[in-house]
Amino acid sequence: MKKIWDGVYSHQAYREALNALQAEFPTNYLIAEIPQILSQIHRPKILIRHDIRSSLSQAWAMARLENELGFRASYMIQSDSPHLDLVQQDTIALVHRIRELGHEIGLHVARKAPTSFPELEQHVERAGAALSRLLGFPIFSVSFSSPPPNIPEDSQFVGGKINATAHVMMKWTLEDSQTIWEIEPARAAVDDPDRALLQVIVRPEAWEPGTV
Repeated sequence: MKKIWDGVYSHQAYREALNALQAEFPTNYLIAEIPQILSQIHRPKILIRHDIRSSLSQAWAMARLENELGFRASYMIQSDSPHLDLVQQDTIALVHRIRELGHEIGLHVARKAPTSFPELEQHVERAGAALSRLLGFPIFSVSFSSPPPNIPEDSQFVGGKINATAHVMMKWTLEDSQTIWEIEPARAAVDDPDRALLQVIVRPEAWEPGTV
């Protein structure tokens, strides 16, 4: 196993981690693309997900860093967050700038999600449609603060959106709530069905931008 991050929340440390990941995973994917490529995986693939709850300016700084290194990521926005102020035009413009770098914009649902699966689907449908109207482009994917227990394990979709926290997407993860990231060479995971897809989950608000 190779250590690629040691718990330092700086953009320089994130840059170094991305460089190490890129050496093992030359191509990365967006959440919206996973259903099309999952059955075709012959070598492990990687996706990067950001759940945005409080700061789009820090998300923008991270989006630029990733773009500089040739990475695309899925930025999942909590549309009902009181901290994001999505009714402001400059805030909406910042979301568009992130998307123009090739990143995906999706929906993030916080912990106060409905407890029954039919109600959860309706909630995601309504919230996704509202975010799409607000931003002026389609929303294809959704993430949750933690995988809701009421979602069937084999369900890759919730409310018509690709579920980033589906079981198949969460078998192999690196999260910044951990203190160390270690990876094995991607080539060593080729025949392991639990290592078909690596999802890296990073909260931009927790990282110090420094010099990008």
